[in-house]
Amino acid sequence: LSLLLAIGESLETPFRVMDEFDVFLDPVARKIALKTLVKTAKSMEHRQFIFITPQDVSNLTTDPKLKIFTMKPPARNAIVGGPQQQTLD
Repeated sequence: LSLLLAIGESLETPFRVMDEFDVFLDPVARKIALKTLVKTAKSMEHRQFIFITPQDVSNLTTDPKLKIFTMKPPARNAIVGGPQQQTLD
């Protein structure tokens, strides 16, 4: 993550997007990474950071500099007689 932040700083882009940066991190490393990324993003007011993750972010609190948008989980079609996943038998 430090390398990605350093590369982004040298490119001077107005937007930084990180997609699924935390999916292979253990809970402790993930907490440290999120804290570091949010702190870094808040300190760079001339940049806009977008972090995309399938993980839970309920431990983060919003403020004027941090907005959290959560997507609804996908609808699973559990209706009897509805489309079913095909498997190889």
